[in-house]
Amino acid sequence: MPHVTRRELFSAAAASAALWGKESTGLRQATGIRMGEITPDSAVVWTRHTASVARLDSGIRRRGHSPDAHPVKPGENVDTFEGACPGAAGAIRLSAEPASGRGRKIRTGWMEVGAETDFSHQFRLTGLSNDTPYKLAVETRSSRSKPDAALAGSFRTAPAADRAAGLSFALSSCQIYCRMDRPDGFHIYPAIAKLAPRFLLSCGDNVYYDSEDPVVNSVAAARHHWQRMYSLPSLVACLRNVPGYWQKDDHDLYSDDCWPGFSRSKHGAFDFKQGQAMFREQTPAPAASDPMYRRFRWGRDVEVFLPDSRDYRSPNTDPDSPSKTIWGPEQNKWIRQALSNSTATWKIMVNPNPLVGPDHARKNDNHANPAFATESREFRKWLRENVPGRVIVMNGDRHWQYHSVDPETGLHEYGCGPASDEHAVAPSRGEDARYHKFLRVKGGFVMIHVDPDRPDEHLAIEHRDVMGAVVNRRVYKQPKV
Repeated sequence: MPHVTRRELFSAAAASAALWGKESTGLRQATGIRMGEITPDSAVVWTRHTASVARLDSGIRRRGHSPDAHPVKPGENVDTFEGACPGAAGAIRLSAEPASGRGRKIRTGWMEVGAETDFSHQFRLTGLSNDTPYKLAVETRSSRSKPDAALAGSFRTAPAADRAAGLSFALSSCQIYCRMDRPDGFHIYPAIAKLAPRFLLSCGDNVYYDSEDPVVNSVAAARHHWQRMYSLPSLVACLRNVPGYWQKDDHDLYSDDCWPGFSRSKHGAFDFKQGQAMFREQTPAPAASDPMYRRFRWGRDVEVFLPDSRDYRSPNTDPDSPSKTIWGPEQNKWIRQALSNSTATWKIMVNPNPLVGPDHARKNDNHANPAFATESREFRKWLRENVPGRVIVMNGDRHWQYHSVDPETGLHEYGCGPASDEHAVAPSRGEDARYHKFLRVKGGFVMIHVDPDRPDEHLAIEHRDVMGAVVNRRVYKQPKV
């Protein structure tokens, strides 16, 4: 590939500092860039060409939670709503190289973007060096015009599977636009950026199609939710340099507690299948031919497993039975084989929904509820018998932070809580001493640390508040071989 000079990349970094400046900067990437699906030798970079340099902060204000949330009416244009970031036809190219300036340099050709992909493109970089910091610059241009200003970013590839390597990463969930806690987004993003994790794992409910204004009833309205959320300056600034892995759940797929074939009239012509396609379009995602459930290795000690809890599930309304499932037969088989075959010291399974709980008494949508109790109990018993003491499960979806231990099998589960304090809700049963080792009805995130040089604190899991302060910490010793 053509050579990319260091001067070009440093110029890009300078240009990115003016992201939220005036139109004259020429930058046309108001929704930022996002890196994801990091492996030892590959990465996905999500990019988008926007018509303007900044989000529409002066637009029509559409904020509110149910029951103050309404579908887009005929004749309303989402591009006039506050936070809108209309796309523009044009082209995007990417330059990347090791941050040291030594090693293989990448410069892609210009990739045309149009309305069919919301003017976005995902670059799939391969042939990268493992455990290596990379810097990148993304340029856009209108058709056959000179390039606009560039936006810079950075990420570090994963270490090889046989390497002893330290790791810190963050886990978050449940970020709702109408309950952000600062004018430019959420406190958790500057807090996470300051901690400089190797990646952020967003385990679902990245946006809320169904329960906040405007209720999604078209592809355009769904795209608006992603545009206004991920153009918030605190998110753009963090995600330029913190890569991620994104999981979907009900609210950022279609509607509360949904399953394949589920339909609600308020969503109009927008349906479950469109929601599946939209999630892949709006996040750095696996290749279209691959399922959304996947796993990734991070050195000798960590393997992370990311099930999909929506695409294969039985209807919630079916009676519980051995055949009723959230994961489906094929994914269930994959989960067990992947966990059994993993040689990692710690197997961290991040499920969008809880396996242990306990949950709200009114809920009937996940493995901690009666609706799926048979599959849940059978899987937890399988874990105890086949991968004892080596699996930690984590989840989003619940609006409180907690650490629970299953009384029957001893399985540990960590819930990260919502992205803001205002979005926190107490569990209806309150604290349950049979399960809870920690319960906090506030927002925040979870930080996970693995240190191969500290066998007595080999794995540390921290609940942090929205400002990044530690509010709970649990350590695990290095397991004996």
